[in-house]
Amino acid sequence: MATPGSAPLIRACWLSWLAVATVDQAEVAKALGLTDIREITWADGVELINEVAHDEEEPFSVVVVTPPMRGWTLVVGPYFGLPCPQQTAQVSELCQELSARFGKAQLFFHSEQNDGEAWLIAERGRIIRRWISEYPQLALGGPFGVERRLLDAYGITGRPEDLDPNSDLAGDWSATWGDCWATTVAAESSVDPTTATPGPDPIGIMRVAVAPTLSAPLSEPIQAPGRPAALP
Repeated sequence: MATPGSAPLIRACWLSWLAVATVDQAEVAKALGLTDIREITWADGVELINEVAHDEEEPFSVVVVTPPMRGWTLVVGPYFGLPCPQQTAQVSELCQELSARFGKAQLFFHSEQNDGEAWLIAERGRIIRRWISEYPQLALGGPFGVERRLLDAYGITGRPEDLDPNSDLAGDWSATWGDCWATTVAAESSVDPTTATPGPDPIGIMRVAVAPTLSAPLSEPIQAPGRPAALP
C-alpha cells in the first residue's frame, strides 16, 4: 500500500462512484452481489478506474472497491452512472436500499469535461436529494448543505430544477453550476475521492470486482422539462 504522501489520487474525465457509510468492505461487496473479487494495489486500482471510464472495451461491470476512508467505503465505476438514463432508476433504487441497510448511501457523478454533475443522498431507506444537472426534471427532494449555500450565494432562492431553462439566471448557473460539483457535495456529505488517499494504517485494501447485470427494462423514462419525474 502506498503511503498517503505517494498515493495517486483517483481521477477520471467521467467519474461515477457509490459511497456507503461503513468500514466493512466485505459487507458492501456482499450487499452489491460482487463477484470475481481480487486484491489490487492502490496505484493499479486508480489506473483501472481511469481506464474503465475511458475504454469502451473494458467491461462496464468492472468496479473498484476502495479501502474504507473516513468511515466510508467507495465503489467506483461507470456501473454507478447516475446521469445515464438507462440506469438512473436502478442505481437510485440500489442506493436507497443500501441506505436502509447501512444508514447512509450516496451516488455521485463528476465530469472534468463539463458534461454535467449528479448526486443522490439517501438515509435510512429514504432519498433526501437527487440532482442530475443534465436532467433537472428528475430531481428529487430539495437542496441542502453546500448545494443550498452555493445556490443562495448565486441568487437562486428556490430549487435549480424550478428555474426557467431559458432564463438568464438558469443559463448563468448551468455555465459553471456555481462551483457546485459532485465532488463539492461529496466532500461535505461523505468523501471526495479526487482528494482522499488511504490513511497510514488503512483497514483493508483496494479490490477490483465484477458487479451483477442491472435489471431491465427501465422503470424511469426521461421526461420533458416541467413534467414530474417518475419516482424510482
